[in-house]
Amino acid sequence: MWQTIRATIIRNQIANMRAYPWSFTFGHILSGLFIALTSFFAYHYFIQKQLDQQFIVYTGTNDYLTFAIIGGLLNSMSVSVMMNVSRALITEWREGTLEALLLSPSHRTGYLIGTGIQQLYRVILELVPVILIGLWIGMKVPDAHWGSSIIAILLFLFACFSIALVLGAIMLRTRDTYIVQNTLFSILVLICGFQFPTQYLPQPLQGFGEIFPLKGALHLLRDSLMTGTPIWEHPQETLLTCMLSMIFMIVGLISIKRVERTIFERHMA
Repeated sequence: MWQTIRATIIRNQIANMRAYPWSFTFGHILSGLFIALTSFFAYHYFIQKQLDQQFIVYTGTNDYLTFAIIGGLLNSMSVSVMMNVSRALITEWREGTLEALLLSPSHRTGYLIGTGIQQLYRVILELVPVILIGLWIGMKVPDAHWGSSIIAILLFLFACFSIALVLGAIMLRTRDTYIVQNTLFSILVLICGFQFPTQYLPQPLQGFGEIFPLKGALHLLRDSLMTGTPIWEHPQETLLTCMLSMIFMIVGLISIKRVERTIFERHMA
């Protein structure tokens, strides 16, 4: 598996530098900056720095700017990771290399993990300017528990990766990327609490959000950064997020395997 991971990272990095040198990365940077600046202008000029007590009760803080900017950063990270991992196999199909990949002895899980790790290089480049702008316009994390935050970030990435596997199987089955991915991303932004506490949503939507591990991972990471609450003080939510991520990963890998078998049978016929 490790050889597959390493080879995939090198191949994807070379392909990205030659085919998509800066345009894709620059687009995600602009998207992150747009979210950060929208939060700033909305807080200062739309709601006039007025927050209701419910927001403080739901989040444990009255710092809306930090809440929203962190949500925007993590939304940009989740979209980048999920998009590239989920589109990996259908991109192979569109480029005519999927059959060769299926016939190769490469480990499929290693291929997908390598795709995700390589994408992290680009994510770091995308987030650095957004973080700097966020700090400049008012984002503050003086109470952050950095040890817990690192673990929470890894859990957040694991949640993104597991959802991306299911999304990738759906894309490969439907032969569609645009409608499927944008529909899912819009739903996740609404129900997972990237820009506002999910407690403001109707109960059915709150319950629907509990299905996705991204919601719990986002809450744990935001708590570690904003209030300094380590994730081990939320053992039930941490365990549930891990279990949901594992379920999504297993379902995604099984679904991808079945779709691959169908494609391979059609090719051989």
